[in-house]
Amino acid sequence: MKLQITKNLDALRADALLRLDQTANARIYDLAASPVAIVRARKAAEAEHWAAGGGAGPLLRAEAGTTGIDVASLVDAVLVKAANAAEAIATVEARRQAAQAAIRAATHPAAIAAALEEFAHG
Repeated sequence: MKLQITKNLDALRADALLRLDQTANARIYDLAASPVAIVRARKAAEAEHWAAGGGAGPLLRAEAGTTGIDVASLVDAVLVKAANAAEAIATVEARRQAAQAAIRAATHPAAIAAALEEFAHG
């Protein structure tokens, strides 16, 4: 973000909060709402069902059939990936909240820019 002098810190802060949310949304979309993420979530639901004593769903059966991996091993791998994805989403959200707090507390434009930079590259 280019450093700027402004008399209206509230407008700069509002713009920074909007950009922060847009960046966080893009990261979370990849993890939770993209087509691949939706398929992974469905596989995780099938894996949880199987682990609870139910049968393997169509996605697990198809993957087990094409890879030659037994369903139990596949279920374990799917559940680990789902837990990792949940942790990744939680990390993005925690970092977004920290950046929000820093932006809201900022007393000058450089502090706002630093908070956005930390979220983007920290």
